[in-house]
Amino acid sequence: MPLIVALWGFFSANSQIDDYKLISEQEAMREGESLDERLRKELLRSELKERNNGKKIIRCKYRPKYPDSAEREYVRLINAYMAIEKEVLMKYIPEIKQILNDGTQLHTDSKKDNEKKRRTARFSALDNTIVRLTILFKTIQRELDSAFGLYDLKRQINRIANLDHKLTVREWKKAVSKTLGIDLLDDYYSGEYYAQMLEKWVSDNVDLIKTVPNQSLERMKELVYESYMKGSTTTNIVREIQRQYGMSKRHAKLIARDQTAKLNADITESQQRDAGVSKYEWSGVMDRRERKSHRELEGKIISWDNPPDVGNGRKCHPGQDYQCRCCAIPVFDIDNLDLPV
Repeated sequence: MPLIVALWGFFSANSQIDDYKLISEQEAMREGESLDERLRKELLRSELKERNNGKKIIRCKYRPKYPDSAEREYVRLINAYMAIEKEVLMKYIPEIKQILNDGTQLHTDSKKDNEKKRRTARFSALDNTIVRLTILFKTIQRELDSAFGLYDLKRQINRIANLDHKLTVREWKKAVSKTLGIDLLDDYYSGEYYAQMLEKWVSDNVDLIKTVPNQSLERMKELVYESYMKGSTTTNIVREIQRQYGMSKRHAKLIARDQTAKLNADITESQQRDAGVSKYEWSGVMDRRERKSHRELEGKIISWDNPPDVGNGRKCHPGQDYQCRCCAIPVFDIDNLDLPV
């Protein structure tokens, strides 16, 4: 039997409906609620207090799990996306080497001439090499743009957003069920309430991921120019290009982890605020990677309206700081609770 039906039967049988002075049509209208909605809330709160021996504040009995599978999917997406850049780069590495070797040969040949001719030849070789490299990097950029265009990044990011959302909602339902003994409506969190949040996250992340290979290619171009001007060998220059690609790939993975945590944090805050939960308990992973400032917040009760200082003047809730794996465990205030049951 649904909880609200059972509650209605309980109060009707005991003729206690009239005792609820707060439930009046006038008060309900003032707060923008229907009388049925106001009654539903009061019946639910009364039953929860009775179940918990009159307690108004109830600490959550379940620690919501981090959406690891969503993070893993994001990292897989990043690996696939960066593999496109690697494939294109490897295709053009021989041509980059050839241009650099040609430039080196021109410069070497100039040493046989007198000083004036050598200086003229050296600058000519340099100009020729830079021009050829510039044209080649533009070709690489166009090919990358074309290859990335065939990869439906927005659809892939949207899939991860929906997975993160699904996992976070599931953990929220577990927290409510294990603590309060209430099963929440299945479809409540799948409507428009989260649609705008997810849409913005998807849009921001598409833009964010697109910048990684573009910035990587720009940095590679600078490295090639700088190394060539300094007289580095072709082998060392190619090694620097490969090293830069590795750095870009690691940076992309950090973005995946950070952005998954941030979406989880935003959904968590929205769920709790929507349910009338105004405070939470800070809970961290408590391993060697945990920041000292986050460790000091462990177990503290914090208001959603007043994010704590996490160092260097930054104020944020769990999951909002860079690479933060902490979570917000809800503290239920029965008098303010508004759950979709």
